[in-house]
Amino acid sequence: MKKSFATALVAIFMVGCSPAPSTAPSLHKGLSGEYLKEFRADGISKKRITVFFKSKTPDLKGFKLRQGVQIEDDLKGINAVTVAVPAGISPEGLLAKVSKDPVVSAGELDRIVLLDNLTVDDPERGQQYNLDRVVAEKAWEVSMGEEIKIAIVDTGVDQNHPDLAGKLLPGQNILDSALYPKDDVGHGTHVAGIAAAATNNRLGIAGMAPNAKIIPVKVIDRARGSASSFARGIIWAADHGADVMNMSFGTYEPSVVLQKAVAYAIEKNVVLVSTMGNDDEERKRYPAAYPGVIAVGSIDRQDQKSSFSNYGDWITITAPGTKIYSTAPTYPTSLVSSNGYAFLSGTSMAAPLVTGIVALVRSQKKGATPAQVKEILQKSADDLGAPGFDKEFGYGCVNARRALQQLK
Repeated sequence: MKKSFATALVAIFMVGCSPAPSTAPSLHKGLSGEYLKEFRADGISKKRITVFFKSKTPDLKGFKLRQGVQIEDDLKGINAVTVAVPAGISPEGLLAKVSKDPVVSAGELDRIVLLDNLTVDDPERGQQYNLDRVVAEKAWEVSMGEEIKIAIVDTGVDQNHPDLAGKLLPGQNILDSALYPKDDVGHGTHVAGIAAAATNNRLGIAGMAPNAKIIPVKVIDRARGSASSFARGIIWAADHGADVMNMSFGTYEPSVVLQKAVAYAIEKNVVLVSTMGNDDEERKRYPAAYPGVIAVGSIDRQDQKSSFSNYGDWITITAPGTKIYSTAPTYPTSLVSSNGYAFLSGTSMAAPLVTGIVALVRSQKKGATPAQVKEILQKSADDLGAPGFDKEFGYGCVNARRALQQLK
């Protein structure tokens, strides 16, 4: 029996996206009215734009007085702010106006973020084949991710889940800093469990890096989220001690604010892991295609490319992402779960497995740069498809045991 669940791969909306299968209820359609309070039908924010400055210390007070605008958020790490769109002017009109200011270097329209539809499968067997495939237990003889902090930049995390509660560090709700980053969708909790759920606790599942800590960073909920909120989440996590960051989201349109946030995090020595996408197509998608990011595709139990997984010459590696069992919120959400656990499929399920393996590597080699960690994963992967690198599998399926052996 199969149930439909609109979740997992977070994607910045754009006109021309393929519709959800007619047999599956769509979270996109169901929430379109809520989203359109803040965004136009073409996905452009009615309420804000992003502005970049020439200087690291711009005169924001003078800028606000000259332009007659209100600054919403200061993205200090990348010399940018989000600016509220005043009544009576279009976002495009405001962007054209402020771009002429002498302190401004560039600007861009903010865009909507939505959750794609994925399939949830009722449990067929209670085994985590994904951990078996990457030889997790042998890797755990060397490392379980001790002293590593994993940022889950996503929909938040269930703070009371018994497999996660003891793992959580203080996080951030980018959408409302006064609130805990609670997961009201289910996606972030599922991702967090794959990466770092507790083990040896006589319940539930084991995460890939069970001794690592989790930093929940909420950048999207059931009715809000945009390119600028994701960028703010990336910057916040980089500034608050993340060693590795899982980014299960993307856009087919390059975003300056996302690119700058990614570059900022890498400069701060954070390893970034992102998804290739779930549209089974060869089309560049960001942040996965940005330099320095570990771009993850999905395979199934038979080591075949998952039917949904994107591909292309910017892919780094693959991991199991079809029918993956992990944690789900212990309270009602759109995700139908059984006692706080569920099966989901998507590159969003493959990426956190890689994120967990990165945590094992960094635990053993704390001085490794993002580029060095990426190279370790590439060299230690199990080759799949055509010999050597190929567009469907990258360097192959990630292998935790071999990755740690590379450190010797």
